[in-house]
Parts: sequence; C-alpha cells; structure tokens
Amino acid sequence: MLMVPFERVRGLLPPYAVQDKVLVDATNAFGGTGTPADLGGRGSSDLVAEWYPDAQIVKSLNTMHFETLAVAGTAPGERLAHFTAGDDVKAKEIVAGIITDLGFAPVDTGPLHSGGILQQPGGPLFNRPLTEAQALAWISH
Repeated sequence: MLMVPFERVRGLLPPYAVQDKVLVDATNAFGGTGTPADLGGRGSSDLVAEWYPDAQIVKSLNTMHFETLAVAGTAPGERLAHFTAGDDVKAKEIVAGIITDLGFAPVDTGPLHSGGILQQPGGPLFNRPLTEAQALAWISH
C-alpha cells in the first residue's frame, strides 16, 4: 500500500518488489499550494501504473479524511463507502475484502484511469463521505 506523499512514489520501491502483487495507491497528488496537482489530464494512478508496470494497481483508501477514517469503520449506522478503481478484477476483489474488513463498504468506480480520476483531489468523490447507498446511487447516475 502506497501511503506516502505522491511526489515520493516514483522510485520508492524497486519494481521487482511489487511484481505480480496488488499495489493499493492511496496517494493524492497535490501541488505546492495544497491544490490538486496538474497532471496534464492524467490520473495520478496512471503514473503509478507506469512506474510499477508489473503490479496490479488499485486506487483506493484515498478519498476519506484521516479523522473520519479513524472512527467511521466502527461507528454505528450505515457503512461509509471506500472506492476502488483498477484494471484487474481479482486485485479489486482483494482490496474490496480489505475495505470490508475495515468496516467500510467497497464501491467500484471502474477502470484505473476513469475511476481513479473520480477519486483523486479535484474529483467528485474526493473527501466526500458517502454511505454505501449514496455512493452506489452516485455511481449509477
């Protein structure tokens, strides 16, 4: 799982270390002013996939503020959604299981490029806590 500042991701791991592994990209690309970084229309996870081409990248666990993340998985009431985006179905299933084990509802936003863009800073799902029902309704619109 990548949970470091985005600018440190490239070269952080030797590519062989994640070869044929599921790599969860929980990073967020911000510019120097705390605004979303300009990636030229590309998703941050698209770049991670370029840097680690032999890993199965799943964008997830990046949209929720850390204070919400710390308590929401065990809070009473409807589960909040955590999103997954990726091109490998099995990898997304593995991450969905982790999300469920953490007490959240996994919601698939689609392929890595389009689904990842929905989740990254500036995207419509970033830092927007939604229940499972709300997230599924949003995805289906």
